[in-house]
Amino acid sequence: MRNLLESIILMAALFLGPFGTSVWAVQQSFENMGITKPRTEKPAPDFSLQDIKGNKVSLEDFRGKSILLNFWATWCEACKEEMPSMQRLYERLSGQGVEVVAISIDRRNFDRIKEYAEQYKLTFPILWDPDQKVRKHYYIMGLPTTYLIGPEGKLRGYASGARVWDSPDSIQALTSLKEKM
Repeated sequence: MRNLLESIILMAALFLGPFGTSVWAVQQSFENMGITKPRTEKPAPDFSLQDIKGNKVSLEDFRGKSILLNFWATWCEACKEEMPSMQRLYERLSGQGVEVVAISIDRRNFDRIKEYAEQYKLTFPILWDPDQKVRKHYYIMGLPTTYLIGPEGKLRGYASGARVWDSPDSIQALTSLKEKM
């Protein structure tokens, strides 16, 4: 039975060529990361929020880049677990057209968010959604929740719960967003 399965995979790879195997690898990386693809790609809801430096930032500012858009809060333990891997991912891929953006849904204490960023040495854009309007447009129910947005501004996947974002599967999933799947 195993030899039959291996033969089928080999024949499919030969038949589909490099394109087919890369699509399969991307799908596998999405599955391994627990990233759910939407049934239909829709534009990501735009927003304009303040970052921790006091600047207004909108989703449109990142047009043309693949985006890991993460919703989190300072009181969320699972968020604390994944933040270091998000920073490593940002350091590795920011020069390759991949952006990491984190939106805090903390309702108060803007200074606490800034302290958190300093404590974890986070250098990617951190935005603040104190009224949780953006959270509602993205239907965030639990934290952390992450959306993957393609360079054209369409939602390409989402994940609920903490992930190791600098894993090989995550890197492949994010860099593949540049390709139309």
